[in-house]
Amino acid sequence: MNKLVKNIQETKRKINSLDFDAHWYRRVFHAFGASFLFYYMLPDVDWINVMKFWVPPIAVALAISLEVFRLKGVISSDHFFGLRMYEKNRVGSYLFFGVAALILLWGFPQQIAIPCILCACLADPIMGEVRHRFGKKEVYIIGFLVCMLFFMVTWYKADLWIVFLVSIVGASSAVLGEVKKFWWLDDDFMIQIVPAVLLIVFLLSLKQMGVEISFEQVIYPGNMPW
Repeated sequence: MNKLVKNIQETKRKINSLDFDAHWYRRVFHAFGASFLFYYMLPDVDWINVMKFWVPPIAVALAISLEVFRLKGVISSDHFFGLRMYEKNRVGSYLFFGVAALILLWGFPQQIAIPCILCACLADPIMGEVRHRFGKKEVYIIGFLVCMLFFMVTWYKADLWIVFLVSIVGASSAVLGEVKKFWWLDDDFMIQIVPAVLLIVFLLSLKQMGVEISFEQVIYPGNMPW
């Protein structure tokens, strides 16, 4: 009987240890996504520009292929360490993150892409830890302040009132994208794309009112291949 109890306790300890490792693995994996911004630091050279054009979509295409094989059972989900239970039968969050980052790198100016990616990489795990340790109210407040900081730092060259408005719109929509949960659409996608789209709409509205917004590069050289 004592041996059975010890075996149960040992099994429980191993499961808890595995859950702990997976938890921090996901946090570190999130933060590592900030390295995507190295994309903007690549030299403006012809052959590198070709790589900048092709490598990101090829990487996303490979990830999509892996997910197709995993969901069809060709590749076991056990090989994908860190997956949450609900991701066993759904597209993994890492793919949602990659698709959103690709859209931002290709389709949005640096001032929008950079803070949105940072929100997903750094603000999202911070909000997750706050939710785990405190509550929803604290998640909204801390998440908003962290996201606002990313937008303010990125838009430091703009007029002060533009910095303030952009930071409010970007941070509030990023928090909205993170806290609004959908089974079929991961928050790693929403926290990046929702603020990006709303900011484009907001800035276009300002332009219609005669306010000129210049998109100066934040990270150099940062030239797009086209």
